[in-house]
Amino acid sequence: MSLSLENITFELNTKTRDTAFFIHDGTNGLEYMMDCTFREGAYDGCEITPYLCINSIETTAVTKEELVGISFSIHSIEEADEREDSFYVFEHEPLEQYHLQILEIKNEKARIHCRGTAIVDGYANPYDTKNFEIDCWLPIITNVSDWHKFNL
Repeated sequence: MSLSLENITFELNTKTRDTAFFIHDGTNGLEYMMDCTFREGAYDGCEITPYLCINSIETTAVTKEELVGISFSIHSIEEADEREDSFYVFEHEPLEQYHLQILEIKNEKARIHCRGTAIVDGYANPYDTKNFEIDCWLPIITNVSDWHKFNL
């Protein structure tokens, strides 16, 4: 399971606490958020370690199984910036747009699919964007004791 950034593949780094699907109780149901860190690889003449951060998303789901099939989208840089969702290539930048869906939950892991457009160089004028797609299994963390299940 991996990240495809303009047809360059980066494997998910599962040996860090910076890769997880977090679930916690919210106001009207469960909330989830996720971090995905990918292994270092060559991109645009540099060695990079991509990282995606999607902050808390509210749902009306009561159990983690009810999260399956739920999707979430943002449609502008302003929405991503307000939520502080970011994609790291050369530095943290808001996303231009993305669509995230929870495909499965099994064996204490969540399979997510996320597709969108990331800003890869915010200093360029105009800023430079690239399409990305992520399909991966993330460890589900509901409290600090869950880390030991994944030897982290």
